[in-house]
Amino acid sequence: MIARSFGRELLERYGSPLYVYDLDEAERQAKALFDLLPKSAQVLYSVKANPIPEVCAALKAAGCRVEIASPLELKVVFEAGFTPDQILCSGPGKTAGLVREMLLAGVTHFSCDSWYDLERLAGVASATKKSADALLRLQVSGAPTGSVGVGAMQSHFGADPAELLNGGAARVGALRGAELAGIHIYSGGQIQSADKLASTFEHAIRLAEEIAGAGVPLRLLDLGGGFPWPFGTSDNPVDISGLREKLQRLNAQRRLTAGAKLWFESGRYLVASSGTLLSTVLDVKVWHEKTHIILDTGMIHLGGMAGLGRIYRAVASIAPLVERDGAAIQSVDVVGPTDYALDYVTRDASVSPLKPGDAVAIPNVGAYGLTASLVAFTGSQPPAEVCCRGNSVVAVYRLRTGHERIRT
Repeated sequence: MIARSFGRELLERYGSPLYVYDLDEAERQAKALFDLLPKSAQVLYSVKANPIPEVCAALKAAGCRVEIASPLELKVVFEAGFTPDQILCSGPGKTAGLVREMLLAGVTHFSCDSWYDLERLAGVASATKKSADALLRLQVSGAPTGSVGVGAMQSHFGADPAELLNGGAARVGALRGAELAGIHIYSGGQIQSADKLASTFEHAIRLAEEIAGAGVPLRLLDLGGGFPWPFGTSDNPVDISGLREKLQRLNAQRRLTAGAKLWFESGRYLVASSGTLLSTVLDVKVWHEKTHIILDTGMIHLGGMAGLGRIYRAVASIAPLVERDGAAIQSVDVVGPTDYALDYVTRDASVSPLKPGDAVAIPNVGAYGLTASLVAFTGSQPPAEVCCRGNSVVAVYRLRTGHERIRT
């Protein structure tokens, strides 16, 4: 997390609340992830985790490729310096128009969520006279799933592996316009141990070996990710250092797919630790012996999807940017600025006493922060987002919201 004095300086310059991203930290995390993987493996950064161009550029400098799902993300990664051959277009809801735009921009790698999606890609590629390499995303039963992501709702992601295991070679051979380059398997995010991560990748590799044994040539295996990192808390990250040895063993066991390249994906592990949300105390209230801290941030800037009560609710940590000698720790509820009951940052948090005007910091929010929040709810201005290296500001952004009138 950034130094307290630097945080206070940034708040004075850019206002509160404020997101701050440490680009050096993002690069360190990328190196740490590469060190866990087989030497020839590629890492794809999931741009939806944080689409700030400088964040993407930092990960490009660290050797990452990117995974995107929209024209806006395509624009971002081009601005960050990625070339079309470093881009994977994925997602279950691709339209023919989106596929065409990607192909015309030079993108050649696509993850297809079904055989119909694959045939649509082939048709558009033929019509535009562009080449396309497809990964067919597959469901895998029996593999551990993450605490965030597809989980129990996995049924609508990916195709049935039987489509490749039973007569798949003939279907693949009949494709015109696109080539099946490999398979894509993703079991969810936040998989909480090296053993469970290794198990998910082992399931994927075993399935790939079966498919290759059925006569379907595979030159690319996207094994997904699930690499864990805390969200919004100062908790220690899960130790997954043991994954390296396990992956080396799994990689050595490949036979029919020994020549296939390995891809892994990550968003949270790469950029969560780079982000800090700075906020200011607006009010302090005591009601029935309970202290409530009202901040100028909450679900409209952080974890907003949880504010709808439809997904798992993470509880954030707050760290005061001020120190008061001899201050006793107290238990408080920290809430956001909206008149919505689910707009809270944390319950029963133990913090030193705070007063209106005090600044606080929420760590580990560089992934799935502002753009995954209810930023348009209530119409308040989104916080600025500052990219830094050391104590130097590299770039500043502000997300735009609001309705744009279009012609009737």
